[in-house]
Amino acid sequence: MSARRTARVSESGSAQQKRAQWSTQAYKVDELLSQFSLPQIVKCQPLSILVKRDSSSMPVNLGQPILLFESRAVRKLLARNVVLDPLTGRFTENDDTVTIPNDYEGSFLRLRSRTSKDHTTHKTIESLANIKAFLNLSKMAAYRMVNPHNGVGEYPRLDYLPGNVFAVDTLLTGSAKLKQDGKFLVHKNSSSKDMKILKCRDDKDNPIIMPLSQSGEFVEIIPNDLNGSNRLSVNSAELVEKQTFPIVVRYIRGPFKPRLKSFTGLFTLLDSFEENTIVGCVLDKNGYTFMELPVCSPLTFHLALNFTELQGHPMVKNALRLCDTNGHNFARDLKFKFKFAQRTEQPETPDKPPDEADDPGESPSARNSIKGFGVTSTYIYI
Repeated sequence: MSARRTARVSESGSAQQKRAQWSTQAYKVDELLSQFSLPQIVKCQPLSILVKRDSSSMPVNLGQPILLFESRAVRKLLARNVVLDPLTGRFTENDDTVTIPNDYEGSFLRLRSRTSKDHTTHKTIESLANIKAFLNLSKMAAYRMVNPHNGVGEYPRLDYLPGNVFAVDTLLTGSAKLKQDGKFLVHKNSSSKDMKILKCRDDKDNPIIMPLSQSGEFVEIIPNDLNGSNRLSVNSAELVEKQTFPIVVRYIRGPFKPRLKSFTGLFTLLDSFEENTIVGCVLDKNGYTFMELPVCSPLTFHLALNFTELQGHPMVKNALRLCDTNGHNFARDLKFKFKFAQRTEQPETPDKPPDEADDPGESPSARNSIKGFGVTSTYIYI
């Protein structure tokens, strides 16, 4: 689950002098947007929220006032987080859903895999000799070329966990052997045997070599043919506009590292969709938390009728300043999609959350209803 994005603040003693006067009417998000100009302060109508069985609590306190700052409409990528299963040592998708806006200032690599269960992989280093780059799906060893002299030297062993990226340089042939101390000796003498070696660079640009006979599981990284540059990296706008889904991608850079508890850098992109949302932050004296609400959310809110007066409140002033400074960056960032259920007013509703088969993460819409349980599924972005 994503970590909170907060800014700590202090509140003066005069903070309690102004209090919000809440409307008696409750508004849905789309009604707020159509009837009032932003920014506004709202408070979620008291409701009973059901979270998934494996979730301990809401990541934000929806009982606190929320500053709704700006609205936006943008196309996004819907993705599943891919993690390493500690029992099998293989990559698999978990329940974490993320969205990536098309104006996200980050880059990705596309793998020649449609899902994490795609087994059309390379099994030996030799099969990688004619491609530009690859990612290892299993643990592997390589040997770092430290101060080589005409390709000759003793190279220390490096072990790589699954998920590393390697750029292929060239194919070498030479006399080599593996020493007892684990170093790889490339030499020209009668005690060494001729061996074909693949020279690569890891993601830290270290030059390394690997014997072609080495086995494992590897997947090709597809060159960027979406914009004609033939580079390896692609951005989210190119993926939204031209990519066919599903496909597995590897995160390589961005303004902020994705805030997920388990993060390997791999995502399965499921689809692209357009969504209208409102960006805001929760007002709390212990810290502000940015969040994003879908306009189609079924949540309802009471409106602070005296917003003009509240703008002088220290907490509101700080929140407005924070949104002015960082709100745009948050809106364009990769976000975690937290899914939960709102109980509807049905007396026969059982006290249990929806099954995973009804998980709203399978759809970019918040309008799914979980029939028979007396709840409506929804989500927020954090």
